[in-house]
Amino acid sequence: MPGFDPLAYRDPIPSPFLIHALGPVVRGLVLPHLLRVRKIDFPRADVARLREVVRPGTAAFLGPNHPEFMTDWMIDKELSRRISPLMAHWASYEVVNIHPVAQALWLLNNLVANAPGGGGRAYSIRWALQGHGVLLHPEGTPTWQSDAVGPLVPGIVEMAWEACRARPGLPVFVVPVVWKLVFTRDVGRALGGEMARLERGLGLPDGRGLDVAARFAQLQRGILARSRARFDSGAADSPHFFDAQQAHADALLARLESKHGASAGTLPRRLHALRRAILARAAARAEDARADRRVLLEVERLSRFTRAGYGGATLTQEQVAECLKQARLAFLTKGLANGLHGVVPVAVAARVAHLRAPEPIAVHEAFGRGGDEAAAKAEMLDELRARLQGGLDALNRELAPEVDPFRRANLLVVPAKLHF
Repeated sequence: MPGFDPLAYRDPIPSPFLIHALGPVVRGLVLPHLLRVRKIDFPRADVARLREVVRPGTAAFLGPNHPEFMTDWMIDKELSRRISPLMAHWASYEVVNIHPVAQALWLLNNLVANAPGGGGRAYSIRWALQGHGVLLHPEGTPTWQSDAVGPLVPGIVEMAWEACRARPGLPVFVVPVVWKLVFTRDVGRALGGEMARLERGLGLPDGRGLDVAARFAQLQRGILARSRARFDSGAADSPHFFDAQQAHADALLARLESKHGASAGTLPRRLHALRRAILARAAARAEDARADRRVLLEVERLSRFTRAGYGGATLTQEQVAECLKQARLAFLTKGLANGLHGVVPVAVAARVAHLRAPEPIAVHEAFGRGGDEAAAKAEMLDELRARLQGGLDALNRELAPEVDPFRRANLLVVPAKLHF
């Protein structure tokens, strides 16, 4: 709309009436009927641990894992309904500022837009100091990986540190929260339907008649063969799926870095540097930039489906489902149904959300010790990731009796030739 700038930041203006009114809608309608989350398993001890640190007289910054989008957001809202209804929540500016009417609604719901250069950090610190709490996902973007916590961005620790500086002596916490979404039954038939949709959409062989394990392996080999042909990486072939895929991803990354410059550090940092370099060239060479962005997106997709995460002898049906979801969101983007699915990626079947709250990190104690601030904050971020991963690992062990009976053989670890 004329005069509306989606990059312009505005402070939230939370409406207690609207926030309280929408809480039951999320719990009773959106989660169970739209997103198929039939039950929330949130033990009393974990609820009590969160209420102890999210209250007047403390400042708390909650950092959950981020395996999905939309579902995660609704679970965020259910968590805040039980712990602190007026909690602030960070969200992408593309969501908060998509339209003036939507922006007004989200600001009333106390959503903080991550608009570049905006005042979200200052607002969050003020709000946390009032005792309501602030929730943001430190992984930044959805990972679509339910068993692993990705690299964290430092904003949550930076804000907690500044809250200590603003109010010396006040207890300030960074609070890890983990959840896991588990199917309530054998969903092999539903997974088959999702694979059929991908087979048709990508022009791959029909896997009808194969069991879930064989069909999934055939589909993934077909997707890799399609990618190798489309991007012509020149990578050496291998009968071992993950070796062939890694060689392809490495070749694509090398191609981009030879063009835009290589950088040191972890893969996410290298990809971030490439993204910035491609953007810098976009105005002068728009078509080249679009082609390079397509390659970069493919490297990012490949980096989420690796031997480290999916190279075991078996796969849970939740792992199969998240891989299919990643593929559908990446490849099937045309048409109304796929467009709606891109906004609300509904699961293939009903699930239970299991929430747990590992021990919070007392930021004020580290702040009070003084010393090297940069080192202290880096250590704290590492500790947050360790507690998130440890909490998720413990939750997976707890849920194993429910999950393991539905595991499928992982035929991607069996040597087989790719067919182009």
